[in-house]
Amino acid sequence: MVLKLTIRPNETIYINGAEICNSGSASHLVLKNQCRFMRASDMIVEGDVKSPCSRLVYVLQQIVIKDKPFDELSELSKLAVQILQTIPSLAPQILEIQSLLSEQKTHMAFKKSKALLAFEGAFLADTQGVQRAG
Repeated sequence: MVLKLTIRPNETIYINGAEICNSGSASHLVLKNQCRFMRASDMIVEGDVKSPCSRLVYVLQQIVIKDKPFDELSELSKLAVQILQTIPSLAPQILEIQSLLSEQKTHMAFKKSKALLAFEGAFLADTQGVQRAG
């Protein structure tokens, strides 16, 4: 599978643990073999992890970029249970993420997980609104 990446000026990407920074004009890379990569702009920093869903996104990010993410896979299962206990309506999204992981489509699972942040934000806003009204 060939993947063509365009790296914008001053953009950083991570490929198999290497941090690659573009210091000039746009560059083009062709990845000809299977590798783990992620754009820094897609990543969440650990300091921004403030909720169960943001923790899930961070853990999935680690699964994407790590060679052997055994601890992260275990943590992911615990987080999924915690999220479903709080927001059961996220079950279809959690199941889809788990299905993608079982198919080794980690990057797609990561992208799907970012959508959970919006659902969680709406849920928390609704919950806080109900508490204020009550």
